[in-house]
Amino acid sequence: MRLERHVGGLGRERQRNYLATRGWAQCASGWEHPNWPLEPYRQSRALHHQLTADLCAALARWRWRISGYSARGYAQLTDGVTGQPHTLPSALRVEARRQGQKVADFTYALFLGAVLGEGKVPGPPGSSPVRGEGPKT
Repeated sequence: MRLERHVGGLGRERQRNYLATRGWAQCASGWEHPNWPLEPYRQSRALHHQLTADLCAALARWRWRISGYSARGYAQLTDGVTGQPHTLPSALRVEARRQGQKVADFTYALFLGAVLGEGKVPGPPGSSPVRGEGPKT
């Protein structure tokens, strides 16, 4: 699953702003960050790494834990409720189902909380606006 599809299709400028506010620095050969020191990354790979970090951190509210990373850098999470291992897309699907939300809306709300820098993540359905919608009544 391309995480970028669930975060509102960020334009190039917004991608650059998002990465810059998250501590990434643009250099001649790509993007660098102290947490990912191996080499400069293409903008798409840097965006993937940052989205993964932000979404994993947001899932911690529901007791999801990062159990490791694949060789390609994909997060492996453990469900704090069942103890089952999941990939990040699978964890997003499971938690969205538990919260009674669509996966895209749930993922976007997690991302929006990270972008706003408030550390806020969505509560129960209808408790916070999702994709510009008002509270559900």
